[in-house]
Amino acid sequence: MPEYLYPGVYLEETAAGMNAIDGVPTPAGDAALKSISEEFVRTMRTHAPGWTDVAGSDPGISILEVFAFLAEGLLYREGGKPERRRAAARVARALAAAGSADPDAGCRGLTRPVYFSGRLLDAATLEQEQEYQREKRRLHNREVLGSGIVSGLAVRVEPTGSGGSRVVVEPGYAIDALGEEISLPRGAVLKLPASGDGAYVTIRFWERVCASTPAGASAVEEACVVGLAPSVAAPALALARLLRSEAGWSVDPAFAPPRVAGPA
Repeated sequence: MPEYLYPGVYLEETAAGMNAIDGVPTPAGDAALKSISEEFVRTMRTHAPGWTDVAGSDPGISILEVFAFLAEGLLYREGGKPERRRAAARVARALAAAGSADPDAGCRGLTRPVYFSGRLLDAATLEQEQEYQREKRRLHNREVLGSGIVSGLAVRVEPTGSGGSRVVVEPGYAIDALGEEISLPRGAVLKLPASGDGAYVTIRFWERVCASTPAGASAVEEACVVGLAPSVAAPALALARLLRSEAGWSVDPAFAPPRVAGPA
């Protein structure tokens, strides 16, 4: 578990490689959901020929939406991770989207909910709206700006009063390869590794479930994690490479961290 530094910023030290970092849905995930929806349609047409799923108001689709609503409620009550809830919501939406006489006529790209008077705004629908807005922003960042450091985030090794040294990361802003925006508003200070000849200073986007009110209502905190690691696991960004010599630790001047290229 990363160590809290200040609001929106956490620190971590990894001795032997970093764990995989969860990201946004990928085309492979979309293909899996499409396969699930098509299999669902085939199964229902085989075992229930009278299944009505041609229009969104048909009983078959209404039943799916009820199940999706109940599943979302149970996941929220047990306090699951936001990634798990979003995954469940995507599966439910994929099944509901299968409500078409032709499964191949379903949506294939980025989609947003269709609203109308009397529609039930359940958790899955609201999360779909949130995810649509977030993915539009990620897409803009990836295609228009690229990934890397936008500003700041310079790294230096400086001596401490006790005769040792520490790593200082200056405040700044970055965009990772997934299009997530990473903010480090007040900088960070890290302890140098006790062993090894090299390490990377990394930063990555991170989110976690937290209590937003004294009553314990859940919210998702969007934050960043700054750390030291022997290697860099995407979509984390390497801000600097540290090298150890007889004189101590220093920033490798030959390492060039990725930077946002911006529009052509």
